[in-house]
Amino acid sequence: MLYIITEYFHPFSDAGGPVRSIENILSLLKPIFNITLLTSNKGYKGNFLPEGIKSDIVQMEPKTGSNTLYISTTLKGLITLFNTIKRTHTVYINGLFKPSLNLIPIIMSNKLIVAPRGMLQKPLLKQKWFQKSLYLFVLKFIFFFKNVKWHATTEQEASEIKSVFGNKSNIKVISNIPVSPYKAAKSIVKDSSCLSLVYYGLIVENKGLLTLIQTLKSLNLPISLDIYGSIKDQTYWEECLQEINSNHSQVTFNYLGHANPSESQSILAKYDAFVLLTKGENFGHSIYESLSVGTPVIITDKTPWKFNESANPPGWIINNDDQGIDTDDLKETIINLYHVDNDAYALSSKAAHAFSIDFYNRHDFKKEYNELFNLI
Repeated sequence: MLYIITEYFHPFSDAGGPVRSIENILSLLKPIFNITLLTSNKGYKGNFLPEGIKSDIVQMEPKTGSNTLYISTTLKGLITLFNTIKRTHTVYINGLFKPSLNLIPIIMSNKLIVAPRGMLQKPLLKQKWFQKSLYLFVLKFIFFFKNVKWHATTEQEASEIKSVFGNKSNIKVISNIPVSPYKAAKSIVKDSSCLSLVYYGLIVENKGLLTLIQTLKSLNLPISLDIYGSIKDQTYWEECLQEINSNHSQVTFNYLGHANPSESQSILAKYDAFVLLTKGENFGHSIYESLSVGTPVIITDKTPWKFNESANPPGWIINNDDQGIDTDDLKETIINLYHVDNDAYALSSKAAHAFSIDFYNRHDFKKEYNELFNLI
């Protein structure tokens, strides 16, 4: 029996990449393992389950067909969680900072695999520093008495685990499972007299949307930016709106709300480039999905994705250090992309698609994850 524990899952698909990570794991491994998913009965906005889905009872989640237990924070929920996890069960913790959901399984199970999902990145640890430091202290004490296996999705994340939990941590590095790339790069005509960009991600400060809006306004070129994503930080979004509403440039901004993850590739294929000025990504599903359809990306150096320099690359990487985004480099990149003709753009589009194909083919995800869950 394998229990996967994650803070959010369907129908709360607007919680971002972690939902997609677990969805892809379930799709791959359901034929191999007897899996039950344990998750919160609330979305990250505090919204409750829709009618027809019950809390604290195992039921089939319709999108993935997986056995799912939506845990409430009531006494009944805690008792259900306590009675569900046995010491002999393998437990896969997806994320760290949800004590109400994670702590009982961590204490109960002797077969424990923990995937931080980027939550040990330094910029994220600085947020709510005291609470996180206290909780990590508790986890270190518990893990001292357990044989914990760690799942890192990159070598960088493996280093982050060691920096917090020690160099002797037992770590397996296996990439996130992405969606299958398109069989061929999209067919699109790039107009050198305009540029269509897309932002696709949660609307929070560390994703850099405000900087992108300000940078585009300063260029005053006929550029459009379509914004997809759930608003996780309302105050930050109001700052973005203030910049958008004071726009007197040629740039147009459109907020299109949350998009169903199953539509992400078809959406991203419509644009000239995808932009994400993030302060840190564990994987960046939307980055890969953009590449997988042949849409080049403009990202920061705080993601796992790296490109070789070429005349027509699959994407461009902008430095993002303690002083912030290198806006001069960002402006130059966007201006160059604005002026590029269709032939040169087609080469970058094909390079993006080829990059995603190469990444996908380098991994035997079923074998790698089968080995991960059979480690214990």
